[in-house]
Amino acid sequence: MFDFNALNEITVKLKETLRKNVSQNPALPPTVYELWFSDMNVLRMTDAVIFISVNTDMQKLTIENKYRSLLTDAVKEQYGLDLKLGVYHTQNGPEKFKITKETLDSHERRLLLDGVEIDWDENNGGGSPTPGAAAASGSKGATDIASIINSIDGEIKEEETGKLFRFRYTFDNFVVGSSNRFAYKASVNVAQYPAVKYNPFFIYGPSGIGKTHLLCAICNEYNRRFKHMKVLYVNGVDFANELIDFITEGNRKKAQVFREKYQSCDMLLIDDIQFITGKVAVQEEIFHTFNTLYEAEKQIIFSSDRPPKDLNPLEDRIKSRFESGLIVDIQPPELELRIAILKRKAKDMQITVGNDVLFFLGENIASNIRQIEGTIKKLNAYAYLNNSPITLELAKSSIADILSGTEPINVTVEKILAAASQTFGVPQAELKGRKRTKEIALARNAAIYIIRSITDLSLPAIGKIFGRDHSTIFSAIGAVETEIKTNHGLASQIADITNAAKV
Repeated sequence: MFDFNALNEITVKLKETLRKNVSQNPALPPTVYELWFSDMNVLRMTDAVIFISVNTDMQKLTIENKYRSLLTDAVKEQYGLDLKLGVYHTQNGPEKFKITKETLDSHERRLLLDGVEIDWDENNGGGSPTPGAAAASGSKGATDIASIINSIDGEIKEEETGKLFRFRYTFDNFVVGSSNRFAYKASVNVAQYPAVKYNPFFIYGPSGIGKTHLLCAICNEYNRRFKHMKVLYVNGVDFANELIDFITEGNRKKAQVFREKYQSCDMLLIDDIQFITGKVAVQEEIFHTFNTLYEAEKQIIFSSDRPPKDLNPLEDRIKSRFESGLIVDIQPPELELRIAILKRKAKDMQITVGNDVLFFLGENIASNIRQIEGTIKKLNAYAYLNNSPITLELAKSSIADILSGTEPINVTVEKILAAASQTFGVPQAELKGRKRTKEIALARNAAIYIIRSITDLSLPAIGKIFGRDHSTIFSAIGAVETEIKTNHGLASQIADITNAAKV
């Protein structure tokens, strides 16, 4: 597909694409390319992952947290690949960079544990990137990388889809408090005694408070106890997209393979099940999969951002099945739990933070665990760049935008687009694109409506973001205003996106 050894050529092409895309995007500052990407180098590229180097830690943090999609979109535009991204801060240059066991840092481990296998040439110490197909079964690199992760995170077991669970999420590193204790204990019980008491098992709560952590912890504990059983973990969006692909192809044989995959496992976990609402064909498949697994006494687990009764539009027969087992909720963390989580995150990141700073952050960062983790990362970056310890004064100044609730409009817009993409299961690029399918149009209109509602941007300014004139933006806002009067599911989705954008 491309020459893996021609890293300089890949770097040049990606830079050209990045420069072009930044210049054509009115929502981005024109300095984005020069500040963050102009001196990057591609270190390695396979059919699963791309690693780049930049010259400063701030570049690394900014690309990872803010402009990751710019680069992955450029890769897709140039090579037609959806790759995971690893960013390194190195001043040695790509010719001196080696991917070895010693350079397997926490970021690369995270990519690997999320399902990416990377191979390298052990004979030359992992020097310059070698071709090798990461996805090929039985490859030398895949075996080597599995053994490395095995020594770090315990036993690795592949699921039926060939991906790896997030092994860093366990019951041992889940911080328990009054707001999540019941959900934690129920999850442990389900992992230890599957399909005995709580089947189905349904966890719900706002975004970013630990639902995915618990589901992955169940997977890991189940795998440890029942080594030969088949467990399948999937996100609601991925489940729906996989099914839709088969339906679109009209291939009955592939559709049967899809059904057999999901109906033959011993434990099925579907994260963010709310994404199946409004999708008739997907709900039909969920219904039959549920019945097959339940009758075979297999464990079924779901997570959602709301309880089953509030999942709309969703067929009553599916709601009744969701409600037939144990339903538990997770609430936003209380003060004591927030401080405990801050301590744990700081310890995991090997950051020294005083109690005065921890209490200050715990009192002021109250929304969700993801924001807590992001705050610790940002604080560490400020301390590193300023070459100073993490003091209370530094904490107050470095996270002032979070504490005040104010931030640049372009950041808010990006949050809205990201949240709309996740909520509706539509790629973020499509929100600004020209496609007008029903699902994409609804997601795009919802994003436009929210941007107009919570920012001061004018209709023409919003139009520039989406490449449309102000009259089209006006029509989109009117359409959503009319729809939410009767469509309570859409109203709930818009409320969720709005809340996420304000975090």
